[in-house]
Amino acid sequence: MSFTHKQLRAFVAVCKHRSFAGACGELHLSQPALSITIRKMEEQLGGPLFARSTRSLHLSPEGEAFYPLARRLLEDWDNAFDEMHNRFALRRGRLAMACMPSFAASEFPALMARFQQQHPEIDLSLEDIVMEDVLEAVRSGRVELGIAFEQGTPEEIEQRTLFSDRAVAALLPGHELGGKRSINWQDLARHPFISLNARSGFRRGIDTLMAEQNAVPARIYEANQLTTVGRMAAEGLGLCVVPGFCQTQMQQMGLVCKPLSGPVFKRRVVVLSRRQHGLSVPAAAMVEQLLAAY
Repeated sequence: MSFTHKQLRAFVAVCKHRSFAGACGELHLSQPALSITIRKMEEQLGGPLFARSTRSLHLSPEGEAFYPLARRLLEDWDNAFDEMHNRFALRRGRLAMACMPSFAASEFPALMARFQQQHPEIDLSLEDIVMEDVLEAVRSGRVELGIAFEQGTPEEIEQRTLFSDRAVAALLPGHELGGKRSINWQDLARHPFISLNARSGFRRGIDTLMAEQNAVPARIYEANQLTTVGRMAAEGLGLCVVPGFCQTQMQQMGLVCKPLSGPVFKRRVVVLSRRQHGLSVPAAAMVEQLLAAY
């Protein structure tokens, strides 16, 4: 058994006006059409909702019991449509994202702030987790969008390229390599080197390239976050290689950034999502903003 929105509205209008004539005016229906609507509803329920006489119209006991339920059903119906309209209009909703820490600590907060200014009713949550875990967070559905360096992904994950990043060397201004226009990998190998831990995909890429250039540093310091790597370099423990989008962050720590010569270490930064699930309206708006930014 099911009722239409039209039937519920008709019943509530008759209850409110205590007359078919008053309800007809509100609903813009003819009296015969309204009578048919109410009669079909009563047939579905199995009994009369109104006690009719030539002079008055009263709710039956069953009608009295049904009236508050019908009003609540109409309110829930209207609220559901309002809720969905607000979601499609970006006036309500939530967007969960995951991002590799290097991007989360440099460029992404400004992008989030811009999105929040445009869509203040959308709740944003961000997990800053290692690049390898970003993919799993998206794949499991824990988050809707992920931002990381391009990596091998399963077929169900879609990657959209944001930009291609060129790694740079970061060092103290007074370092003996500070006067060079660019730094090659052999230069790096002659000095203490600060790097992310071996689990990092960025570190593995750097290690592979340095091995190919026969430029493996004699001393390597490790840290889990690029922010820590930068702070260690700022304290004079050595120099480091960081993504190009981290330059401002490194400069704020007192370091200078130099281009790397020889083979350039380039990686694409991508936004990840589940291919078969589609994007929510907030996620689609965020992807559009990210693509426009780069």
